[in-house]
Amino acid sequence: MTVNSTSFTVEIARAVDQVCSSLYTQMFQKVAREEPHYLSNEQRTILMYYPNEITWYKGNKREEIIERIRRTHLKWFNSWLSKQYTGLPPYIKWSSVMNDIMLHATNLFFRMDLDDVITSNDTRHAFQQITNTIKRILLNISKSNPTTIDPAVLPLVRELLLILFYFTLDSKLVIYLKSLQLIDLMNVLIRKSNNDDEIHLQAYRILAVIMTEADIKQLQISNRITIVFITFIKKAIDGGVPYVARLHNSLRSLKVLTQHDQIREELIKQEGHSLFLRCALEDQFNPLKAKLPALEILLALVFHKEFATILKNNDTFMNHIRTLTSSLQQDLQLIATALIWKLEKEPETIIKTVQQQQQQQQPSSISSLMIDKKQYDIMISYSHSDKTLCHRILSSLEKDQLCVWIDSRLMHGATFDAMAKAIENAEFVLVCMSDAYKQNPLCEMEASYAVKCQCHIISLVMTPKYKADGWLGVLTSALIYIDFPKLGFDKAYQELKKQIELFRIDNSSSTFAEQDEVHHNSSSLVDNTSEIVPSEENNEEPCSVLKYPHCIDMWTEDHVKSFLLDKELDAFLPILDGMNGKLLHQAYFMCQANQQGMFLSLKEDVNRSQHAILSLKDYLTFLEEIKIYIPFTANNSLNPISTVCNLI
Repeated sequence: MTVNSTSFTVEIARAVDQVCSSLYTQMFQKVAREEPHYLSNEQRTILMYYPNEITWYKGNKREEIIERIRRTHLKWFNSWLSKQYTGLPPYIKWSSVMNDIMLHATNLFFRMDLDDVITSNDTRHAFQQITNTIKRILLNISKSNPTTIDPAVLPLVRELLLILFYFTLDSKLVIYLKSLQLIDLMNVLIRKSNNDDEIHLQAYRILAVIMTEADIKQLQISNRITIVFITFIKKAIDGGVPYVARLHNSLRSLKVLTQHDQIREELIKQEGHSLFLRCALEDQFNPLKAKLPALEILLALVFHKEFATILKNNDTFMNHIRTLTSSLQQDLQLIATALIWKLEKEPETIIKTVQQQQQQQQPSSISSLMIDKKQYDIMISYSHSDKTLCHRILSSLEKDQLCVWIDSRLMHGATFDAMAKAIENAEFVLVCMSDAYKQNPLCEMEASYAVKCQCHIISLVMTPKYKADGWLGVLTSALIYIDFPKLGFDKAYQELKKQIELFRIDNSSSTFAEQDEVHHNSSSLVDNTSEIVPSEENNEEPCSVLKYPHCIDMWTEDHVKSFLLDKELDAFLPILDGMNGKLLHQAYFMCQANQQGMFLSLKEDVNRSQHAILSLKDYLTFLEEIKIYIPFTANNSLNPISTVCNLI
């Protein structure tokens, strides 16, 4: 049969009937029990040839066929697995025959990288039961082998981990896997497997999906896990056709891992980007299964400034992604547009946007303080994995006469240019948080761009028990979360409406207060032009410290640097580089909302950027010194003093 055949032939129909018959089950169990060195022709046909035919059939009946096979076999397979393998010694080493029939069964029952999605709750429940069985077996193997796993049982461990890896390709099963607390078990198997490459690969691919940012920091495995992925991806690239599926799956797992800052740092340090560039640029790689994830990984890496510069200066790459903006593959077109935006357009656009906002905020006239009516009430930033709930929110917002921008509504697969304009022209940006959102570099671009544009962001939790961490946790740490799964849709939606209304009331009150201040005090406005402060030692020689305006929102990047130098807070210079007063104000607000979390985050940034330690004293000094430059508003409960801003 031809690989990836789409024709439903008589031979395929016969293969499905035979595999779903009791004959398949009886033969499988007999071979597993007797462990023969050879298969009869009939056994080979039923247990290997027919499963292989079905695996490579790609026609329109595939979903129906796979569901029928799973419905027929999953229950007995779980029962057989739990009885046949307790995980306790003595172990009998699998023959090559047993290896082969297990691999074919695994591909047939569990493989989801061939687009065999779960189509029924019964199947998902059966997969969960099999997951429980696998965990129990692996725990017993681990406990029974204190230092090194018995070589006889390694083939079983490899196969069980492969099944668990396939389960990580379903988002709902991932939630279940996370609930089983498998991280310690995976690390123990890695440690005890005597450097077994296959076990390391499968375990790390599972960890890639179930680990949180905190897990990576605590376990300190970013270096090891990156080395494993780079090694296997290089082997898969050089290995050609036999390793294509492994390349695709490894890129898919690594794409998930690049949501974590530590992994990004390691990939850049170990020059893994050269492999991703090969996948993106060379013609032999599959557009959607190799090129696309490689480009998504590169997009995640360009959030690192130095790497962004390197990539921007790579003319071959930049010319290639420019051609991809006209690709017939919509996903490639979108990721190419996003890369060009991030590397070339975003810096210029942010400068223009901030300048426009500063001009609008200048208290030169009453009219300039009027509330700027945006084109959209709301822009929804979301992962398409969460589209069902997001579109329900959209429907409710539109029923309440709110003008909403969402990419699938205006243009299917909107370019990032369109998304950026929507962010700039929306009064509110809803950040719809979930694992899928955090793992998507396009979502990260949207959220970070909204922050840079100083949009009013409302964070919505999309999936049960989700807690934002990493880059998403930092961006949203100072925001109120509205947890839709926890509150229920109706209550959560009412809370969303309440937050919108409260912001509009506060914003309106603040604007009218500012208008009144301009009307009564326009003659007493202070000149905030930057000055050079004379040195105390020599009044004729200016020192390097600028006199900064009384209100932090008026500070330039030079004012920020001057403030840090003046207050002897040099440790903050590298991590606050490029920040103006408005961004520093936002950073202060985030610190006030989550002091402990921000201290840990800043401490890590300082350590990574200059291998130094940010002391608690310096952190608290920073907060205390900056406090007096924070403007006071009636609804600002975080900083009721704001001395300088409000006395001048």
